[in-house]
Amino acid sequence: MPITDVTIVRRCADCSVEIGTITVKKDNMRLMTNDLNWCESCGTETREVRDIAQREETVTAEQASYPGNPPVEDVTAAEFRRRRGAGIAV
Repeated sequence: MPITDVTIVRRCADCSVEIGTITVKKDNMRLMTNDLNWCESCGTETREVRDIAQREETVTAEQASYPGNPPVEDVTAAEFRRRRGAGIAV
């Protein structure tokens, strides 16, 4: 069954404190807005930044599943030229 509802986290654009969350249908999702909202932490009306809930955790989990890089061997320039001339993979 496809996901139809998405939870959006609303944060203050100045201090990044969470203002609240809203759940909307995917078709009606709107992450960009020019509306001003009251921030208790700042004590002023400020812009809000919207983001999909748990997106950071999902990105972190995906990046952790990537294969690692092989270790880099530190060689001097002279050793590098010797290996390259001998046909050894560098």
